[in-house]
Amino acid sequence: MKISVAFLMITICLHASANIGSSQGDGNSSQVDGSTSQAPDSCVSNLNLSVPLLFDTTNLNCLPVWNAQGYILRYSQTSPNIWSFILSAPNTNSYIAMGFSPNGGMVGSSAIVGWISSNGAGGGMKQYYLTGLSPNQVVPDRGNLKVLTNSTFITSQSSRLYMAFQLQTNQPLSRLIYAFGPNGVFPSPPSFALTQHQDKVSVTLNYATG
Repeated sequence: MKISVAFLMITICLHASANIGSSQGDGNSSQVDGSTSQAPDSCVSNLNLSVPLLFDTTNLNCLPVWNAQGYILRYSQTSPNIWSFILSAPNTNSYIAMGFSPNGGMVGSSAIVGWISSNGAGGGMKQYYLTGLSPNQVVPDRGNLKVLTNSTFITSQSSRLYMAFQLQTNQPLSRLIYAFGPNGVFPSPPSFALTQHQDKVSVTLNYATG
């Protein structure tokens, strides 16, 4: 699959409520910036985003979580009940998703989904609740994740997407699902329906040891 967004940095900063992009108003804003970072992302290099996040990123654990697709997860527990996450993935002009599952399966999972389109239509982030396997059972603005207000952020830099968010929880679920969507197909108003993923993987993460 060819990467269709190269040397373009688009920043979407979402000042949303705990339900990302809720029906009370998405509050999405976008900015196009010609600057880029030339260094590829890896866990042996420092996180060097052109736009600062709204939470501290200096002491994040870093793990390759889906080697076949180049997914990298950074995370940390910043207080007894606050966890910070940054998912880095190649920008293949598709949405990316990170789900928290009670049993390792898709059904019953709550997922954070982010996207930035290459045609200038903008991007966004939402929480989805996977109540079943059919597209109409993947419900936007629903789920069991308590997302901190003003913590959600997605940016495209050096042909990679960086999706950041914070959760209020004593311990996140350890069964995680990663996925990406079909090329050029994104959630859009008014339904923000999520098209079936192109590929996915289910993994288990020990937050203490990585």
